[in-house]
Amino acid sequence: MSKAPDAMLFPREEYEARWARVADAMAARGHEALIVWQRGAGTFDRVGNVYWLTNFTTMGTGQDPPEEGLGDGGYTFSAVLFRGGEPELHYGQPEAETDGSRVVCGKMVNHAEGLMTGIADYLKAAGVEGKVAVVGDDVLPGRYDRLLRASTPQIEWVVDEGLLAGPQKVKSARELEIFRKGGAIATEALGAMMEVLLTGGEGAEAAARAAAIIVKAGGGYHRLDVCHGPRSEHFLLSNDFYGYDRSAPSAGDMIRAWLMGPIYGGYWLDPGRSAVCGGKPNPAQRAILEGAADIVDAICAAIRPGITPRELGIIAEPVARRAGYFEAREYVPLFGHGLGTFFEPHPIPVGDPGPDPDGAM
Repeated sequence: MSKAPDAMLFPREEYEARWARVADAMAARGHEALIVWQRGAGTFDRVGNVYWLTNFTTMGTGQDPPEEGLGDGGYTFSAVLFRGGEPELHYGQPEAETDGSRVVCGKMVNHAEGLMTGIADYLKAAGVEGKVAVVGDDVLPGRYDRLLRASTPQIEWVVDEGLLAGPQKVKSARELEIFRKGGAIATEALGAMMEVLLTGGEGAEAAARAAAIIVKAGGGYHRLDVCHGPRSEHFLLSNDFYGYDRSAPSAGDMIRAWLMGPIYGGYWLDPGRSAVCGGKPNPAQRAILEGAADIVDAICAAIRPGITPRELGIIAEPVARRAGYFEAREYVPLFGHGLGTFFEPHPIPVGDPGPDPDGAM
């Protein structure tokens, strides 16, 4: 007999604490109303913030076209509306397709007749007007965004993508446990990818080994990337359509494996690793690999409560310069970035890039 999955990763009190932090962040930024958007049950489809706030996702694929009986076609999306009191979950998925046991949001509002027009009518009836903050400005396709804006002339939509960054920095013990489990899954999967590539196996086989580990653990992924040989000198990730193909590295080739996505519990991870096929690097290859390890070690050693990403970037830059990084060609000017429901703001830059537009280092 199969074991039934847990209805929720977190207790209701966890979500209520998150709601309180979001309300405080809204007040600090002068917002009286906020709407947070999410796509459907895809991988890169921003299944993150609404799930983090309510434990709710839809079964839609992300950008479903209008279909008979589905109103304006936005049923694959969902949104959380904050305007004082408990938040309101707005969704367009038919009631019969919704597993209510997985929802902890204080109030569910269904718009099966059409999500965009339904939300617009709801906001008008509730007297919501003026400025409304938006998190998830990149979620709605143009067709739905235009419909919503045309149907809400009384509202000025104000994008504030960084609003949830503060509330999401606070991690409960249970949340840290989920992060660690995701990290363990990603570590095992990445190790399996590298084992295949180190022995000259195909990129597709490396990806398959990783996928099996992640999926068996109850997780998911967005990309499984493999680079080797000359390509690895020019691309951070594979430029193949799937991220991998059936080519294999030769002894002495640089190899790179990378996996990313909402690995477990909706939380994103994207570790990568480099090595040399056959395990016998030449002096130049060894310098590259050991230099990268020195950078990571320097950043990890400097991390402590209160230090900012920019301070870490200043510490790591001379380590990278000594290793010969950033001298030969253009480069991506960052050492790393935060992870949560997606890639978080304020990455670790190379050196000091100057004042932060949000006022935080």
